[in-house]
Amino acid sequence: MTDLLIDVGNSRTKWILAEDGHVRGAARAVGHGDITALYDEWAGLRVPPQRIRGVAVGGAGMVDAIDEWIANRWGLAPQWLQTPALGGGIRIAYSDPAQLGTDRWLAMVGARAADYLPACIVDCGSAITLDVVDSDGRHQGGLIMPGLAAQRTGIARVAPALPAVELSTRAPFLTDNTHDALTSGYLHGTAMALQGLIRRAMAGSPERLTPLFTGGDATLVARYLDMDVRLRPDLVFEGLASIP
Repeated sequence: MTDLLIDVGNSRTKWILAEDGHVRGAARAVGHGDITALYDEWAGLRVPPQRIRGVAVGGAGMVDAIDEWIANRWGLAPQWLQTPALGGGIRIAYSDPAQLGTDRWLAMVGARAADYLPACIVDCGSAITLDVVDSDGRHQGGLIMPGLAAQRTGIARVAPALPAVELSTRAPFLTDNTHDALTSGYLHGTAMALQGLIRRAMAGSPERLTPLFTGGDATLVARYLDMDVRLRPDLVFEGLASIP
């Protein structure tokens, strides 16, 4: 069975195909402002999907638009998952599971499916989330901090005179100009903050946690870490694909 898996985030919609519980290739992403390009990509699929499942944590109005297009094109109704208290082998720590983003739950499911538990899962998207899961699939809790895009947007709002910067895979730590100083702060600052958080999580865990990075900015942030981590950019989709 071929599944079309969809992740509607805060700024982009990502998608990937899966067969027999495993994703195929790498995910593709389209900004919410270019939804026509998303439809063009789906219209170009050689074989229509037999089932469509998704998760939506942002993109107001995107779900309704996607539902309408898919119904008109393929006569299918996507299944949009919500976070359960217990599902996919993961028991959520939140007293109200609905408060935990479904993408976070699916990343934990993906870590379990890929045999990475116990793990400290860091998802580097518009927001950066960190969640700890033990070897039995029990979520120990997590935290949320601004992602790289949110940091840049926030500084632009409170200090509009500062220059806009494009983030680079190579940025010096100490700099001699404002542009590079901002770049260093975003990249080195975020990486060092995450290192400290991961090490604190490890120190508080009776089990040896695997640091697992996922999300759109995971590869970029990981370049600035002074610790070994596992990169699984499409972990949310791996979790979604693994659920029967």
